[in-house]
Amino acid sequence: MILAAGRGTRLGTIGEETPKILLEIGGEPLLSRHLRYLEREGVRRVVLNAHHLADQVRRVVDAYRGPIELTVLVEPTLLGTAGAVRNALPQLGPGPFIVLYGDVLIEEPLAPLVDAHRRADATATLTVYNSTATAGKGVVEVDSAGRVLRFAEKRQDGPGLVNAGLYVLERRLVAALPAGIPLDFGHDVLPAAVAQDEIVFTYRLSDEVIDIGTPEALSRAREMLVRRAARHTGFSRGRTTASEAP
Repeated sequence: MILAAGRGTRLGTIGEETPKILLEIGGEPLLSRHLRYLEREGVRRVVLNAHHLADQVRRVVDAYRGPIELTVLVEPTLLGTAGAVRNALPQLGPGPFIVLYGDVLIEEPLAPLVDAHRRADATATLTVYNSTATAGKGVVEVDSAGRVLRFAEKRQDGPGLVNAGLYVLERRLVAALPAGIPLDFGHDVLPAAVAQDEIVFTYRLSDEVIDIGTPEALSRAREMLVRRAARHTGFSRGRTTASEAP
């Protein structure tokens, strides 16, 4: 599931006119990047929730011609990250599933993440990354094996492990939630699961993940992609030159 219903209030006028999931990143809507990423990883069915400017999201989904079967669920009122997944549960199938926050820039291979989830026999596995500045971010504390001990959701500063917004979840975790009630994974559901001694595991990413929810972060994400494209072009040219050398 891709979570795509947020209002984008931190983006100011940018978010008033365009849903976060449709903001342009590297010359295309972020949703297009997400779908290409999921195609590459073998995903063939995706549910999106929508609320703010939902008609724009529907138009992009209707124009999609790739291999993924897409379903859009419009929320008349926002249900939060976990409430949205609870609302989508009938469309998500009987087994574990992946949840991707729609406002993050991430392209992590999914197979190792799912394998780690299964090996840990976890109820939930969340991707995390090391950051030296965690103010305003969801921070987790873990034991030596990577199991979550506690959450410090958006209250801590300094170095720490930050929630990257990509999960593998067992269906029973979400099925136990009350339907139609706004709930958040970081504030409500995952801390409660830890308190109940459920196995909430972490999977560490090698790179920082950018949340494009503010104008500054959006600019940073765009600049990062420009630098990445330039490095790729330079490498390709160098390789061509080498192959043509006598």
